[in-house]
Amino acid sequence: MKQQKPLDIPEIRTTVGWHLDPCDVYSCALVCRDWARTFVPILWHTIDFSRKPQIPLYVLKKHARHIRRLEYLELSEKGDAVRMLCFSSGIRNLRHLSIAFCESEQVNAHGFDLLRRNKTSLAFLKIIRKPFEPEFGIVPVQFCIPPDVLVDPYTSNLTELSLHNIRLTREGLTYILRSSPNLKKLDLTTSSIVTGGYIETVSARGTGSNFDPEQDDGENTYSESQDAETVVVDGLVMRWRPFRHQGIIELAATLQEIFEPDPSAPSPSLLRHFPRLQELYLSELELISSVKSSIVRSEVKACCPDLCTVGFSSSPSPAVEELVTHAFENLSAVHLEHHNYTVGVFHGLLHHHITLTSIMTYADPGTSFDSKQPEPIDDFFKDQGRVIQLLFQILPLKTVCFHEHEMKIEWMEEKPWRGTLEELSVRIEGMDTEQKIEKALSAWVECWNKYSDMVRQAECASSSSLLIEDNKVNVSGTAKQVIVADSTVKLEQGEGNLMTSQLNQYQGSVGMLFPKPSSPLAFFLDDGSLEARVTRFLLQQPNLRNVWLGSGYWCH
Repeated sequence: MKQQKPLDIPEIRTTVGWHLDPCDVYSCALVCRDWARTFVPILWHTIDFSRKPQIPLYVLKKHARHIRRLEYLELSEKGDAVRMLCFSSGIRNLRHLSIAFCESEQVNAHGFDLLRRNKTSLAFLKIIRKPFEPEFGIVPVQFCIPPDVLVDPYTSNLTELSLHNIRLTREGLTYILRSSPNLKKLDLTTSSIVTGGYIETVSARGTGSNFDPEQDDGENTYSESQDAETVVVDGLVMRWRPFRHQGIIELAATLQEIFEPDPSAPSPSLLRHFPRLQELYLSELELISSVKSSIVRSEVKACCPDLCTVGFSSSPSPAVEELVTHAFENLSAVHLEHHNYTVGVFHGLLHHHITLTSIMTYADPGTSFDSKQPEPIDDFFKDQGRVIQLLFQILPLKTVCFHEHEMKIEWMEEKPWRGTLEELSVRIEGMDTEQKIEKALSAWVECWNKYSDMVRQAECASSSSLLIEDNKVNVSGTAKQVIVADSTVKLEQGEGNLMTSQLNQYQGSVGMLFPKPSSPLAFFLDDGSLEARVTRFLLQQPNLRNVWLGSGYWCH
């Protein structure tokens, strides 16, 4: 029988293929027919239209069944993308789709057909409606996303939905939520919600809701009386209760749209729809003049008791300090733009000194974390260096990502950090070349590897000694049984004592050969250099696994 090589096994080839560049995958697909069956699906798995791929229609039609991910598909009357969609009915199992609709309903119809064919397989969907003149007004959800295009509530696999440049009624938002029971993440950052259609009177139940109480699953419930709210619009008293989606844990939207969707009419906050929300990402915080922190606090406390992570993405605004300090309780993670970190915000973070384990800055769009040479930075936190160190000494932090901050090693050494770091992304003053960073981090990884090897050897030696101990018990037990069964076979007492003595000596020698080290610092050689001081600091964090100091991510 011919010996089989590893790459003769399709599963191994597939695993290898996902780690190759597209050019290498293409070369592998040309090797033979067996290899083509493995590498062609990988080659056609993703099509990114931002790279303007030139794909002949007959080629697309041939391999459409392999496509699982479409990025930046932009519909237009002049583009080839629409023609490609017309001839690619084989695209039926998409998992990820990012699509931009245009002002032409005829062109958009092709995009809607694509959505219909893949509505049961999509896990991620990003829909963009390009603005055009004249300025579009209120757009019913049925126009932007026709009812039969939305995923079916009984077959949907959609977990992430992102809507951009779309104005929805409250009714339309509810329609989307009902159609996506498995949804986990919802992004409405550039979309807006208007009041029209979200309110139902007691005497007009079902107006525009398309909801049959007999089909309710018992979790996402609707009731006229239970937890109903009373609102007054133009003198008319109405009873209202929002649809509550039990699956969404992450929401991104503007501060205004969440807490005051329509200033012209009474509008309960969007948080009423998401009782299990854990992460909230806010933008356009300059509108704090109309949305007070007390309102945010009361809504969060009443609607989202599990909320523990907040992010603020906006231009510099005093609202950040106000919200961090007064609007939220017991936060575990805070994400901010670096220009929003001020002394006041740092003081606000101390209000969460018991629970806060992660503070991060959003990286600038041009930041490259894979670049080998550290890029020059304009340290936005230079004047707050001491305050930042105070945070690390007080807060129980596990994740610190300050890509635009350059720490001083002497300040880092002054007092131990309180938290048990797991991820660290900062710059350190003086570590400004690839060689210096590599010297410090390679020593950190090497010490951890040596420590791990010694721990494994000690554990193996301990296991071996236990196995021998078991054998000793078995031998003595067997001897006793044989003595009972046959008096002519005996194990002398002296021989038993000798065996026990030898076993004890062996176990003692095992402990001497493989002593378990106390920490990775046992393998560290301190030469007093900056690189060595950085290595020592990192080794003092026993749970630290991922580090970025300006030149690529390192992990052990």
